[in-house]
Amino acid sequence: MTDQSQMTNQLLPTIHLIYGTPSFPTPDEEEVMEAIQTVLDSASDQGVQASWTIQQAEKCLGEIQFGLHRIQVAGMANPLPQEIVDCTIHTSPWQPQIKAAMRQHQSHLSFVYRDSAYDPVEKMIALYQTARAFAGEDLLGIVNENAWTAHPPADTLSSERIRSFRQDIPLNLWTGTVKFYVDQDNYWLVTKGHHIFDVPDLAYFVRGNEDAVEIINLFVNIFYYLFEQDVFVTAGDTLEITQQGQFLKFVEVPEGADFLMGPSGTLVIEKSAPDDIAKPG
Repeated sequence: MTDQSQMTNQLLPTIHLIYGTPSFPTPDEEEVMEAIQTVLDSASDQGVQASWTIQQAEKCLGEIQFGLHRIQVAGMANPLPQEIVDCTIHTSPWQPQIKAAMRQHQSHLSFVYRDSAYDPVEKMIALYQTARAFAGEDLLGIVNENAWTAHPPADTLSSERIRSFRQDIPLNLWTGTVKFYVDQDNYWLVTKGHHIFDVPDLAYFVRGNEDAVEIINLFVNIFYYLFEQDVFVTAGDTLEITQQGQFLKFVEVPEGADFLMGPSGTLVIEKSAPDDIAKPG
């Protein structure tokens, strides 16, 4: 894919399937339709249409449409660019042997969501529905460049698991958290991929012995609040996390920390005193 395409894809839901062989699966239209149709929820769903502009052993280019969804498929018989591998597979939270296997991939397929369906969760589900048609024993993982993460396929492309994403958004698969160290003991922890859901990315400066898992859980709680309640926040707004009795303030990314910025902006979280709290508008 070209540099121009990669820049555009940063603002669009995108996943890459990576394979352990130099070849990637390019099923015909009927096979793609059948695989996707098994995941669709009702008889009222529109039929699946699949077409290929290029369908060769070393590269492919096509488009798949069903319902409101239009997804571009592009494949190359070579690994993903090293810079993508470094900021996704390398930073993912899996065991070293799993990440090592994913780094050894030899070919990939990219799926880019091209239409403007109403719900970002449905867009991501559509990508996984489509990816299901291209799964196989050589599939090593699913790379999410927007979220700076990757994961092994496991059961994530099964019909049951894909359907479950509507009830329980798999944030551990669709968003990521990355550490940027300032020194040996202190670092920035920042989310990646929130922009796909029209939610700002979140950052927190972790000092000394602070628990990163606690901060990640805080990120999750804030994400769900902003996404499900459709709340808009900006620097200066404050928030109370009732379950944890925590009071927070949103502030701008400090000067010189542009590496924290996501495609749609990032807000830094600071712990605040109760007297400072007001609900964001």
